[in-house]
Amino acid sequence: QLAASGALRSVDPDRLIVKKIVLSGYPVRVHKTRAVVRLMFFNPDDIRWFKPVELWTKSGRRGRITEPLGTHGAYKARFDGPVQQRDSVCMSLYKRVFPRWPGGQQQGGSEAAGGQQGRLGMASFA
Repeated sequence: QLAASGALRSVDPDRLIVKKIVLSGYPVRVHKTRAVVRLMFFNPDDIRWFKPVELWTKSGRRGRITEPLGTHGAYKARFDGPVQQRDSVCMSLYKRVFPRWPGGQQQGGSEAAGGQQGRLGMASFA
């Protein structure tokens, strides 16, 4: 019986494994290439942190965050063409993921020294 099948990409230890997460929000006001987007963030500090990241819409438009708006996570964005009110605005984020080692131990150290390292640093994407 065949339990599984697959292909080996390479055994290079320098290969990066990344996890992709997509944040989505909705335009509440649209005027030509500008839009006010809500429901992606919850505070202005997050908007300022992710300002350099490119936005994209489901219809294929690309854009950037211009400024936060208010205190509830809304922001102004500018796109490369007209945006539709029914469109959704998305942002792709990537996080490096380390492979799990058999036996439940971390690579390069004991469980006590490096066991909590991944959970205390950056915010993790579940």
